[in-house]
Amino acid sequence: MAFSKRSAIIQLVFPPSGRVSARTQVSTRTRRAAVARLRGASAGSVSGALSIAAHGWAAGGMPVQSSTLMLLVAASTAVGALVAGLTPLRTTAVGLVTALWGGQLIGHLVMSADMAQMHDMPLWTPAMLGAHLVGAVCAAVVILGAEAAYRIGTAVARVLPVPVNLPATDEPILPRSVHRDRVILRIFPTETFRTRGPPLPAYC
Repeated sequence: MAFSKRSAIIQLVFPPSGRVSARTQVSTRTRRAAVARLRGASAGSVSGALSIAAHGWAAGGMPVQSSTLMLLVAASTAVGALVAGLTPLRTTAVGLVTALWGGQLIGHLVMSADMAQMHDMPLWTPAMLGAHLVGAVCAAVVILGAEAAYRIGTAVARVLPVPVNLPATDEPILPRSVHRDRVILRIFPTETFRTRGPPLPAYC
């Protein structure tokens, strides 16, 4: 009986290695999910931003219609969800570049609805495709750098000691004394009502 209690206490104080590895696996999955969300959000937002920038450059600053902007937001959201959900797009640099390039092309198709009146400008040109590819590579470098910074920051945060906030302690209150000295109160009436005789030379 004593041995079983001792073994139970040891297991509580020093848990087996399986539990520690399970916690490590959970934390690793959490970090991977956070990195995947970061990559997906970055890919979607960058694709939409580059599409708007390319549209403004090609259309000479022509404003974007609200319906086209809503379609672009939906397309960027779909690109971000695909990057965060699909393993090849989530874990490889080539997949990220491909997703960014495809997202820009989708955005280009969406934004071309505002440029329908510009019949003299072709929809697809080698220069346009090359510009989108260069933009995708540059955006991928920035996103990969952000992911590396996030991993380094989380690793440093795990190594650093966690500051312990001790509870604030109030200063001790000195106990009030219930004793009251009455010596002076007794001396004063005694000195007041004391009778005093004449000086000694008066009797002489």
